[in-house]
Amino acid sequence: MRLIIGILSALIITLNHSYAGEVTTTELLDEAQNSLKSAFESGCPEVAPYEYYKAEAYYMIARDETSKLNLEAGNAAALKSIEWSLKAMSKRFGGE
Repeated sequence: MRLIIGILSALIITLNHSYAGEVTTTELLDEAQNSLKSAFESGCPEVAPYEYYKAEAYYMIARDETSKLNLEAGNAAALKSIEWSLKAMSKRFGGE
């Protein structure tokens, strides 16, 4: 499980540094959705509810902002969703 968290951490760092023109909004939303799904399937809603539901809220904000074509805010919210999903999984697997 530490490998999964390490891979996801590397992904978020990569997305933070390269999304300026290489990663699309759709890709960020997909990654946020996948991170949220992984956290859910790992049991994070029961073990780390604050972190999990914060990730879910940021994902909803990202979808809402991108539907209004506010892509910059949507990208930022998607990245925050991924970050909070990682925090939930880290707490779930004993990182905190």
